[in-house]
Amino acid sequence: MPEEPAEVIARKLARWRETRRVISARFNHDLRAPLTAIVGFAELLGDGDLTPEQQNYVQRILEAADKIVHILDDVQRTLDEVEQEA
Repeated sequence: MPEEPAEVIARKLARWRETRRVISARFNHDLRAPLTAIVGFAELLGDGDLTPEQQNYVQRILEAADKIVHILDDVQRTLDEVEQEA
């Protein structure tokens, strides 16, 4: 397989870096900001006078949000690792 010219490689790398920047920005703003609001409102609900069943619902919301945060962190870490290798 013939090697790609340096200009082609540089363009691909620039495109990758821009794509990574956009994905990272979307994760950090477009996903985390609403998730923070969800967690905040769930915590407020949890502080109220709720039945055990309602408390369970709030706890499940908070656990699901925590899982999403871990997924976002894993994806961000992977993007960072790929960027360092490029």
